[in-house]
Amino acid sequence: MSRLAPAFERARGSTGLVPFITAGYPSLEASVEMLMGFARLGARAVEIGIPFSDPIADGPEIQRASERALRAGVDVPKVLALVERVRQESEIPIVLMTYANPVLRVGLASFAARARAAGVDGVLISDLPPDESPEVWSALDEAGLDTIMLVAPTTAPGRLPLLIARSRGFLYCLARTGVTGQSAGDPAALPERLAALRRMTPLPLAVGFGISSGEQARALRGKADAIVVGAAFMRCVSEGPEHGAAGRVLALAGDLARALEG
Repeated sequence: MSRLAPAFERARGSTGLVPFITAGYPSLEASVEMLMGFARLGARAVEIGIPFSDPIADGPEIQRASERALRAGVDVPKVLALVERVRQESEIPIVLMTYANPVLRVGLASFAARARAAGVDGVLISDLPPDESPEVWSALDEAGLDTIMLVAPTTAPGRLPLLIARSRGFLYCLARTGVTGQSAGDPAALPERLAALRRMTPLPLAVGFGISSGEQARALRGKADAIVVGAAFMRCVSEGPEHGAAGRVLALAGDLARALEG
C-alpha cells in the first residue's frame, strides 16, 4: 500500500511541505542528507527527480542540476539505490518525478517492479498525458504505484475528469504557467481553482511551481494540502555545490515548514 494516502489523511486540515530534489546533485551523499533532513522536519512527502537530458518542464535551476548529476553518472538504478538507502531509516512517502524516456529505457515492467521494491510510493511522468501509452499506466498500476497527475491553469475543463480519474495519492496543481522556478501568470486565481477542484475530487491537492519563500508558503496555508518546492532548493545548492549545500537546503526547508505551521 502506498504511504501517500495515509500521510495526507493523518494530517487532514493542515498544509504540508513536499520538497523536490534532483537525485545526485550535488552528490548522492548530499541527496541522502537532504532527504533524511526533510523527513526529520516533518515533510508530508518528498519528490526525487530522475536526472534527464531534456527536462522540458523544468527551469534552469533543475536543468543544471540534471546536467551535473548526469555527468556524475547518476541513472535510474542509482536513483533507486538512493531510495533504498532512505528506506532503511525512514517511512516518508517518496514520489519519483521523471520523464517517459528514462522509464522506457529501463523497461516498463522492470522500472515499475524495481521502483516498488526499492520503496517508491508514487511516480509523476511529466511529459506523458493520461490518455497516451496505456501500457505505461497499466505497468505502474500493477506494481501498486500511485500515479500523480499535473493540472495547469491552462488545462481545459473537459480534460479535468480524465486527469483526476488517473490520479492517485494527490493531484499536483500548478500555481502558474511556465516551467519550474520561472513561472508566469496570475496567482490570484489559484484559490478559486483549488475550490473548483475540491468540488470534483476528494484527492489531496498539492500546489507547486514558483514557490520559494515563507511568505508564498504562508499564503497557501489552509488552501492547499501541500506545497511542492524544488527549484528554490536546487538554487540553494548551486550557490556552492561543494560547501554546505545540504545545510542551506534544509535551512530553507525549515523556514517553509514553520511558515506552514503558522
